[in-house]
Amino acid sequence: MKRRTWISVTLLATFTVVLCALAVPRPATAGAPTELVIADSQSGANFQAYWQKYVIPSVRQSLGVNLKYLVTSDAEQIQKTKAWKPGQGDFHILFPKSIATWVKSGVPLETLNTTNVPNSAKIDPQYLKSDEGVELQGKGVLYWRTSYALIYNSQYIKNPPKSWKEFYDRRAEFKGHIGLVRPDAKSSSAWRQRLVFLNAFLKEKLTQPMAQLEKDPAFQDAWNKLKDFTKYAKLPLPSEPPNLFEDFNAGETWIALYAQDYSLWSARQGTMPPTIKAVYPEEGADEIGTGYLAVPANIPPEHKEVAFKVVNYLLSDDQQIRLLTTMWQYPGTEITDQAPQIVWEIVPKLDVLTKTAIPRERVRKDVIDYIKAHAKELIP
Repeated sequence: MKRRTWISVTLLATFTVVLCALAVPRPATAGAPTELVIADSQSGANFQAYWQKYVIPSVRQSLGVNLKYLVTSDAEQIQKTKAWKPGQGDFHILFPKSIATWVKSGVPLETLNTTNVPNSAKIDPQYLKSDEGVELQGKGVLYWRTSYALIYNSQYIKNPPKSWKEFYDRRAEFKGHIGLVRPDAKSSSAWRQRLVFLNAFLKEKLTQPMAQLEKDPAFQDAWNKLKDFTKYAKLPLPSEPPNLFEDFNAGETWIALYAQDYSLWSARQGTMPPTIKAVYPEEGADEIGTGYLAVPANIPPEHKEVAFKVVNYLLSDDQQIRLLTTMWQYPGTEITDQAPQIVWEIVPKLDVLTKTAIPRERVRKDVIDYIKAHAKELIP
């Protein structure tokens, strides 16, 4: 099995190199800006490395555009962007943690469509319509999708829970070994872990407005179960995902809800145990997370046109398949049929995940904000 996995990884690396070789350089138009700034508040350490090692060199080779890479936060950039005057913006492409937060902030963003970003035609329309329950109004295009699953160490767990309700009922069996990131952590896992738990007990009720939902006895029961469940976690709760991974490596944490792609990538980098596996509970532990690209409106017109070209290139088949073969990240465009078959020996096909994924209308910003606002209740 180990030999097969290494052969698989080697072939994927070869496939990625071939994609690079096939990329035809298309220099920027004479007189157009050749340097843009991309502000990234989404990526963790692995994706920051991916941008700098793979994406930025590819954009430079194919478009003749040098991307200056800025790691930032949504809150910081929203405040700065609100102060921009038309044509004076100092970053040109946005990869936000939450496109919904940006749209609700009122910061002017360009409307992206098939005219200025032709490859957006390959994106499933539902992902262009809304995110986190917020209507996007064309202000962002989907770059990638990711899945959450119950990640467990098969060295310690031979029979993982088949549902969240079973996991809750068996909580004493895993006491002290359940990985829960602090609910006030910066990582989106802080709220994703709780939202997925609540969904298991509330299901369609999770579509109710939060002001109405919090008065519902069913919500109060589910929230109390979540507080109780947290008492069986490994304590103290890890402050961020790297600490969660350290607990896995130390054998202190055996099971946690976390991103399947990042966990599998980490297991192959040696930063997670090689015995890590994933399971999808019947209530939908495999929530589909999203990453969007946007273009601020108040930037110079000549930079805007180049920004559109870069965004379109990032949605190209070459770049989207590379996400899958390098980072185990599902593409934002509907082109998974172009991926080499070997990929599906390592990760499930996207349609397997979407069949049990939590409906997007249940992943709402007001519920997320409620979890964040009541974080202290969820820290033993």
